[in-house]
Amino acid sequence: MSIKGIIFSLLSLPALSAYADWSPEDEHACRNDVAGKFKYYALALSWSPEFCRSHPGLQDEPQCRENRRFIVHGLWPQCENDAPRECRNGGRPDRIDKHRIHAFMPSDFLIRHEWKAHGTCTALPRSEYFELTETLYRKLNLPRLAEIAEAEEIERLFMDKNPGLDEDEIVLSCGANGQRSSAKTLDEVIVCFDRNTHAFTRCENIRDTCRTQKTVTITGAR
Repeated sequence: MSIKGIIFSLLSLPALSAYADWSPEDEHACRNDVAGKFKYYALALSWSPEFCRSHPGLQDEPQCRENRRFIVHGLWPQCENDAPRECRNGGRPDRIDKHRIHAFMPSDFLIRHEWKAHGTCTALPRSEYFELTETLYRKLNLPRLAEIAEAEEIERLFMDKNPGLDEDEIVLSCGANGQRSSAKTLDEVIVCFDRNTHAFTRCENIRDTCRTQKTVTITGAR
């Protein structure tokens, strides 16, 4: 094995051992919404132009007024086959800098909702949860998107922009909700991260809903 290969193997050991230690008991705790019991993070990036198109009654939302592109929907703790939600005895709801958070999550409703639904399950204080969300968001180089593409092309753009990101570490979501939602439009891009090293990791339990489409329509950014 080359020196480079040896170094990579050594760096991978902590992440591999963490996965090896995951047990049915851990999965049960996750399913029962125990704070801190999860395997990895899923960072969900909402394609803002599609949200604004499919929610005509929300044009006054900052992301629509400001013509945003990708914004953070949320940072979600994930398990092997499930995901915890609204965990009791989660992290402290300490003070946060909303002005800073608005740079990547421009919605007070989202800030409140994501902390309650997902942030509490990380066992981090609220301020650290949003700091980690920003760190993982800033880690990504976000590509420009054409208005029609195959799902594989969208994934390839992300992988080309982010060396080390593999196809099993990114998931596309099509037509999630909204008054004018469509099963053929890109709604979100989800990228998965190791909970300890924050390196890209495999998305284990998240279904890709764009893969079945021959082409994916991407609402154009203004």
